Amino acid sequence: MRLLVPGALWWLLLAAIIVFFYLLKLRRKRTLVPSVLLWSKALEELEANVPLKKLRRSLLMLLQLIVLAALVFALARPLVTTRALASGSTIIIIDSTASMNAVDEDGRSRLDRAKDLAREMIGGLSGNDKAAIIESSSRVTVRCPLSFDHAELAAAIAEIYGTDAPGDLADALRLAEQTARTERDAGVVVISDGGVVTQDTQPARSDSALRVAQSTHDVPVRFVRVGRRSDNVGIVAMNSRDSSEGGKRELFASIANFSHLKRSIGCELKLEDKLIDARTIELEPNERRALVFDSIPGAGGLAELKLDVDDDLASDNFAYCYMPNSRPIRVGVVSNNPFLIEALTANDSVAATKVSSGESASQFDCMVIDQAPLADSAVSALLISPPDAGDLWKSRGEHATPEVLSVAHSHPVDSSLSLADVHVESFTMRETVSWLRPLVTANGEPTIWAGDDGHRRIVLIGFDLAHSDLPLKVEFPILLANTVSWLAHRESPAAERSVRAGQPVSISSETSGLTITTPDSQTKDIAASNGTAVFGETLRAGVYEVKNGASFAVSLLSEAESNTLPRDSIKTRSGESNGQPEGFSSEREIWRWIALFVLVILMLEWWVYHRRVAT
Repeated sequence: MRLLVPGALWWLLLAAIIVFFYLLKLRRKRTLVPSVLLWSKALEELEANVPLKKLRRSLLMLLQLIVLAALVFALARPLVTTRALASGSTIIIIDSTASMNAVDEDGRSRLDRAKDLAREMIGGLSGNDKAAIIESSSRVTVRCPLSFDHAELAAAIAEIYGTDAPGDLADALRLAEQTARTERDAGVVVISDGGVVTQDTQPARSDSALRVAQSTHDVPVRFVRVGRRSDNVGIVAMNSRDSSEGGKRELFASIANFSHLKRSIGCELKLEDKLIDARTIELEPNERRALVFDSIPGAGGLAELKLDVDDDLASDNFAYCYMPNSRPIRVGVVSNNPFLIEALTANDSVAATKVSSGESASQFDCMVIDQAPLADSAVSALLISPPDAGDLWKSRGEHATPEVLSVAHSHPVDSSLSLADVHVESFTMRETVSWLRPLVTANGEPTIWAGDDGHRRIVLIGFDLAHSDLPLKVEFPILLANTVSWLAHRESPAAERSVRAGQPVSISSETSGLTITTPDSQTKDIAASNGTAVFGETLRAGVYEVKNGASFAVSLLSEAESNTLPRDSIKTRSGESNGQPEGFSSEREIWRWIALFVLVILMLEWWVYHRRVAT
């Protein structure tokens, strides 16, 4: 216990005045009476000639001294230490980043312990206290605004689940600070393991990462530390590049041991669920090792590196890297147009071969057919001004000197294209099957279509290249490159197929929405706009399956989160905030209870006084 105003204790000197009045001998007026028989008791008191009398036991004096001591003690504003929240308004920040999923010695995660502590604090709220709950992960979420309702606050705590994403407490502190500044006698409580990452960099767990989080000095920030140890091994980096061997790729990974023990770790590398490499490495305490996996087949796909190790954090024991197909796209060309052949052969990622009409297309990834029919119904193809093809499309007239009005830039075929200055003498208007959708429209009529029937992809150009200046434009090779990549299913950049936890993913979609299944088997429906859907709920590490779309993978890959060493303090601009391991203590003023005690004593004094007078 401590006193906010210890100087108020000087008022205890008033007790001497109370005692002095009880020591005073009463001065009586001298009066002549005919007899003192009836005044014998009064004569006994007049026997002493001194001004002070002997102090006698007095219940009234005792009660008055108690009242004085209590009033002075209340003026000194005593504070008692408690596990309850401080009086006033308190904003509780609960850290739910990846490191909070670490399982310590008691077999429970740090986040579970943090939620228990928050519930204990809520349980200590008095009738005049209120609190708010803020979750801090890769983004900040206000689970409950300031509220007096214990049930509402407890429900908000229950809604917080662990994530596999790195995070930054700075944003949560800024929000909590702004909320606290609107309240009187408010403060902020941070329940975390103390490991935070700044937004612009990702250093090893830094105590100074919170220095920019606090912009004022009048909002106290208290730190409640959870976590007991650091016994973790994790994959902290992973990437790939083309190998010096033709048609091969190399994969690089960095593995760090953040424990104080030497660890023997088994590593398995799979490509599209097929084991292609396995090895065992030895890591000394606090050692980092770079692994190189070379001669990986160039067919590409999703690579998964997995560690066979028993440690505190599971989400960094596996990581993904989408490896693009390093083999050139094999394209069969049915055309005598020199501009078309030259534009295809100029692309290093394309292996174009001129073939005759009707030749087998099984050896090619896709076909480019100029003014010839589609012979193989199972192959993906670019068709330029083709004849009618049964129920796929049929002509319905010619349109002269059209003007390009709109381009569907959201589609991969039209990515980075501008066709506004392309001139076409005429094009054939066509009725197409429903799954062929317009990409470029001129005068209200489609001129280029694209579609996927689930077995093959087709791009249809409705005009003769020789009757336009498109082959002379810089957009022509870009259009061909986009088209060939899309036909061969290589349109998705590798960077968008494997991301870090918490990063949004852009997904190409030809429909108005997508259905995504997360690694924990939850189903998410997202809307698409202009052919693109953005998914931001990448909070779990693992593979995300996209219905009617390309799947993608999410990895932690954060040294700051993998280093699960709990911190003893966090630093803010208002100073350093220390925290006890998995504990919390706060100070509460108790003058209200003392005032209530004084009122009871005064009532008792009044009763004693009137009872004595009555007797």
